[in-house]
Amino acid sequence: MSVHRVHLTQGLAGEGEHVAITGDEAQHAVRVKRLAAGDPIELLDGRGRIATATIAGAEKLGKKSGWSLTARIDAVRIEPRPAPAVHVRTAPPKGPRLEHMIDQLAQSGAASWGPLITKRTVVDPREGKLARLERVAAEASKQCGRAWSLTIEPGIGFSEAFASASTTVLADASGTTLGDANSTDPRNDHVTLLIGPEGGWDPRELAAARDAGVRIARFGPHVMRVETAAVVAAAALLAAHAPVTPTPSA
Repeated sequence: MSVHRVHLTQGLAGEGEHVAITGDEAQHAVRVKRLAAGDPIELLDGRGRIATATIAGAEKLGKKSGWSLTARIDAVRIEPRPAPAVHVRTAPPKGPRLEHMIDQLAQSGAASWGPLITKRTVVDPREGKLARLERVAAEASKQCGRAWSLTIEPGIGFSEAFASASTTVLADASGTTLGDANSTDPRNDHVTLLIGPEGGWDPRELAAARDAGVRIARFGPHVMRVETAAVVAAAALLAAHAPVTPTPSA
């Protein structure tokens, strides 16, 4: 039986200290998982710190206030940021498809996601929606046991997306496959992935990307929805850039 995980927004205390858990996390632990004093749990802050802890007690705060849990931290470990870090930028899909994409990107191992404003972008998430996406990412990261949660970044314009020093890969059917000889450098620890809108890239955007030296790559023979293309391409890049583990000698 797996240990129940809790995502903390207030950060983690040190070994031997107590931490209060309230809100939906406490409600779920008490009412759904039926956890009580003495039960083990795992605490994640989404920034690399994971703690094993033991529930010290639970308290009903009131009809509208829900529950509060107190947990004693037994041990804390710090995990380094995973490499490579794949930063995904997409034209946001419509409706619930956006939240579904964030959930899947978090599970696939992407480091971050942010809206990409292109000539054909039709959805521009507001601040309230981005806050909701942060909760979706935190929940997905907790579910799959990520020490570092997927982060939600503010929107940027197309030309800003490949202005950083990281390797940039733009997904388009006109590109080459990752296995080709001119693939991106697998030693790069940061990769920015660009996924266009439903209507595709504007020809001028593709030309500008090529002029800037952006790698144009295709990730399959079929036309995919934005949310599908983002997850497929992110997973492919993570696999292609994963550190090579030396084969033990006989």
